[in-house]
Parts: sequence; C-alpha cells; structure tokens
Amino acid sequence: MMTPESVCAERGIDLVYFDGRDTDNKGIYNKKHNLIAVDTYLDEIEKKKTVYHEIGHQSHDPSQYDRRREQYELQADRNMIHYLVKEELALMDDVREFNYVRFMEKYDLKTTVNETMVIEEYNVLVG
Repeated sequence: MMTPESVCAERGIDLVYFDGRDTDNKGIYNKKHNLIAVDTYLDEIEKKKTVYHEIGHQSHDPSQYDRRREQYELQADRNMIHYLVKEELALMDDVREFNYVRFMEKYDLKTTVNETMVIEEYNVLVG
C-alpha cells in the first residue's frame, strides 16, 4: 500500500517530524538535504497532505521560489492531489464509483482550482 512514507523512501527523501505547536508552518522541504520536516501534531490527514505537497517541491529551484511562488505552490498542490487520489482509488473495488465531491470534503479541499485538479488527476489515473 502506498503511503507518504513509502513515496518519500522511493524518492530518497528523508522524512522527519518536528514540534510545530509554536509555528504556523505545517511542513517544509529542504532541497539541500533532500528532507521533508512535518509538524508531528497534525492529524493524519493533514500530515499526509503536507508530505505529498512538500514532495511536489523536490524539483523546484529554491533560488526561484520568491519569483515563482504561486506556480510552485500550485504544482505542489497538484502533486498532493495526485497522490491522494491515487491512494483513494487503490482502496476502491470500482474506480468508477469515485465521487470527487466526497473526496474533496474528506481532504478539506475547497477551491475551484483544487476541484479542477482532482477531476484532472482522476482522469489521468483511470485513463
């Protein structure tokens, strides 16, 4: 079964946890050390979302982040949605029964951009 931990391991990314109670930061990707740090006090769904999002930053150039922030964050969100949909489909007997509205509610995805990404990633994954 695919998990955030297994995806990190496949990509050679070290995954560590930190006490994030005194920060607004859920997680970070450190390119220099190929490491993702996630707030250990997040619930399981938020941890999963954070890890998959941060994995999406692996191919980004940190020196370009300020200039390309919006693009990079959208790409990281798409990566998160890709892995969440992939996990969800693996649990289903019939992937045609996938309900993107329930999926978005489960993962607290609220924007129309998220909705578009969920639909697109579902279509990519089921072909």
